[in-house]
Amino acid sequence: MEFETVKIDGKGAVRHLVLNRPEVHNAVNAQLVADMYEAVRLLDADSSVRVVIVRGEGKSLCSGADLKQPRTSPQDTMIGSKQGALMYDALLHMNPITIALCHGYMIGGGAVLPAACDFRIASSTVKLTLNEVSIGFNLTWHSLPVLVNLVGPHKAKEMLILGRTYGIAELNEFGYFTATVDGDDDLVPAAEELALEVLNQPPVPVTVTKASINAQAMPVGRAIQHMDHLAVGYMGKSDNSRVARTTYFGDEPRDWTDD
Repeated sequence: MEFETVKIDGKGAVRHLVLNRPEVHNAVNAQLVADMYEAVRLLDADSSVRVVIVRGEGKSLCSGADLKQPRTSPQDTMIGSKQGALMYDALLHMNPITIALCHGYMIGGGAVLPAACDFRIASSTVKLTLNEVSIGFNLTWHSLPVLVNLVGPHKAKEMLILGRTYGIAELNEFGYFTATVDGDDDLVPAAEELALEVLNQPPVPVTVTKASINAQAMPVGRAIQHMDHLAVGYMGKSDNSRVARTTYFGDEPRDWTDD
């Protein structure tokens, strides 16, 4: 099966799920969300697949939301948020073990996409920014509990509320990555080596253990995630979100209003 914005490479027990919009650093649009969801479901339904390597074509894994997408109504924004959550949940709960390869820009959704994977390998080119708050929105896709479980509440607040950009050394300090390599060319060999370790383990215990750890890690977090969709629908039309979006790339003062 062919997709417009992603592709599946490889055969047998190890497959590559590749974000394939390199001309825009694999920015996320509605089509990419839809393609990712269908590709994940396709791979998850194939019992011969035991490891999925998630990576980005070109210079970056994923530069976050495609800012060229047209603005939508609050209702459409909420629908988009739910579609993103379906995609993210499908990736998080795949039966195969997932390995994310991190390089270049990882912004917004591109920063939390690897968090849904079981392992993350990074090259020294990583520049990660969670900029949702900085541009006037909340983190969606049901990804907040996943991020908190990965880096802890303290670092999650720092990353989201302050919107800083992090390199490989800082991210490694608070446990974002499983392993690191020097350059982008070293990522795939490192992932395939890790995949062989997974294949050396018995299939059913691996799958059950992954599912049990996921269930233990997020029993309560999802209880409030319906607020993701409501909040992002409101924020898309708020004056402060407009100010945040229009001033994000500039140095001018940010004058907030009473929303």
